[in-house]
Amino acid sequence: MKSKNDVNFWEPNEIVYKAGDKSASAYLVLDGSAEIISADGVKLNSFGPNELFGEASLVLKSDRTVSVLAGSSGLSAKVITSANLKKRLQKDVFLSALVRKLETRLQAANQQIDTLSKKNKKAK
Repeated sequence: MKSKNDVNFWEPNEIVYKAGDKSASAYLVLDGSAEIISADGVKLNSFGPNELFGEASLVLKSDRTVSVLAGSSGLSAKVITSANLKKRLQKDVFLSALVRKLETRLQAANQQIDTLSKKNKKAK
């Protein structure tokens, strides 16, 4: 990974972070894509330009629950620190509450997907 100002750059298929890592920031995709992978290796989603990832664990102050890889053409993303996000959310109480609620639901969905994926692997 390379950095310039508040933008990080990853080569194709380079690891951005792994499930279990401490959360230090979220990322806004500027160019390329990010692949979201469950703890047991199942592709959950991908994100492209103007999409945000890594915000759930940042808002919930939890370890990463998924891994993220740069897409096949690489990835450049603006780094959003915890302090920056808090500052933005403090300006709007409604938005802050909405973000927390959505993040809680997302975390529950990710855990359910992970559980179902593990059950599926055991059944094979």
